Amino acid sequence: MRLFGKMATVVAGVTAVVMLLEVHEINAARILMAVPIGTRSHENFFMPLAEHLAQRNHTVTYLSGFESTKGRPNIRVVFVPDVHFFKNLPNLFTTNVNTAFAGVYDDMLQVCVKALSYEGVQRLNDEKFDLVILHAGLTECFLSFAHKLKVPFIFVNPNKIAPAFAPLSGSPDFPSLSANYFLDLEIPLTFKGRTINTLYNLLGTLSTEWMILPSQERQCRERQLCPDDMPSLHDLRRKSSLFITNVVRTLENPSLPYTPTVVHAGGIHCRPAKPLPEDLQQWVAAAGKPGFIYFSLGSFVQSSEMPEKYRKVLVEVFRSLEQRVLWKWDEDTIEDLPPNVRLSKWLPQQDILGHPQIRLFITHGGLFSIQEATYHRVPILGMPVSIDQHHNMRIVQQEGWGHVLYWEDLAYDNLRSHILQLLNDASVKEKVEWRASIIHDQPMSPGDWATYWIEYVLRHQGAHHLRSPAVDIPWYQLYNVDVWALLVAMTLTSLILGSWLSYRILLVLARCCCGSRKTKKD
Repeated sequence: MRLFGKMATVVAGVTAVVMLLEVHEINAARILMAVPIGTRSHENFFMPLAEHLAQRNHTVTYLSGFESTKGRPNIRVVFVPDVHFFKNLPNLFTTNVNTAFAGVYDDMLQVCVKALSYEGVQRLNDEKFDLVILHAGLTECFLSFAHKLKVPFIFVNPNKIAPAFAPLSGSPDFPSLSANYFLDLEIPLTFKGRTINTLYNLLGTLSTEWMILPSQERQCRERQLCPDDMPSLHDLRRKSSLFITNVVRTLENPSLPYTPTVVHAGGIHCRPAKPLPEDLQQWVAAAGKPGFIYFSLGSFVQSSEMPEKYRKVLVEVFRSLEQRVLWKWDEDTIEDLPPNVRLSKWLPQQDILGHPQIRLFITHGGLFSIQEATYHRVPILGMPVSIDQHHNMRIVQQEGWGHVLYWEDLAYDNLRSHILQLLNDASVKEKVEWRASIIHDQPMSPGDWATYWIEYVLRHQGAHHLRSPAVDIPWYQLYNVDVWALLVAMTLTSLILGSWLSYRILLVLARCCCGSRKTKKD
């Protein structure tokens, strides 16, 4: 077994070297990366991809909704202002996610054309690009660049493939198997869960196909931002060469089937920890053997918006622990701050998670945080707030390397019990170590893997030979709905005809029987 393991490692290493050498054969390309719409955490997926391409001497024009002062070789950042409809969302601690997004639906319909019409973006029409990469969601109007330049384009998504986008790669979507990440459904799915999941997926697909895409296209054409000869966005987006998704293929739960055009780059942002800033390192070192706990609700949720009753429970539980607690909080201080708790508006999360004295990560359950916890071998206590976080934490708890605690269940005894269990349960640590071994056991880094396939598309003029015919087949043909409908109709017809014939035969027999009895009486 040891010999086999060593041989496998050697083979994987040789494969990686060969693929990397092949990657360098491509000439430097000019790439337009249109990802201006999304949250700040999405930059953790998009920018590392741009950096890997830049390291291969490609020139990347990167459209972002966030200003950046950091200079990066071969990357030109074009800031696109006023495209963050997320800032108009209500308090997510007290508002249902569907209700919250319904309130900004009009903004979602307008945001793509608003970004496309920005002067800094329109100036790019005078430039030449060899490839367009765009966010799979609300940015389809940027396909006008790909059409005008007659170049291939690639979709990137900072989450797994949503059901509305699965047809773009030809990958099958099974609502009976994989829950929509906007839903907090029991895993594995029950009959009720499968029904809700199917209806929700259908609603999302219809919303995309019948409202979002037509609205983008209408606005784009009315404002003359799209060429007159451009096909409909519905048809054009089906010509994508690749779909790069933020999924670790070997850790996906449940494991799903994909076509060759789906490239998994989950964990592309994960990296080894760097030394902490000196003052923070001194504070962490003073924690001693008990270590410290890190608490962060990410960049999308404002911690200070949590109801006061929740904040008080957190403060009292943290006060009772022997561990120190490092708390990401968006204000300078809070009332009754315990002496073992330190607040900060910004913290180097991966450097903290990679510190040898960390014992537990209390998180909102965002996908990036879960991937980082896996990479750095840290168990997690999830306190999901919104969007995909409930779904993510359902899976974590099922896998046994973390717990989930819902805010409505938050109480002193409950929170403290979860923390102590995770700190002292050896089986949790074993499962964390196993997951870390899986995410580190890849033939190439996610960045190199994604770069290889992007350059593959460039080398092969779009790599359309990888494209599945399922992309062009109507859904009712793809899933044989028409065939099943015919079989059901034939079966029902046979049953009805058989029942009618049986009835007629019984009726004739009954008449014959009654007739013979009447003859005997006479």
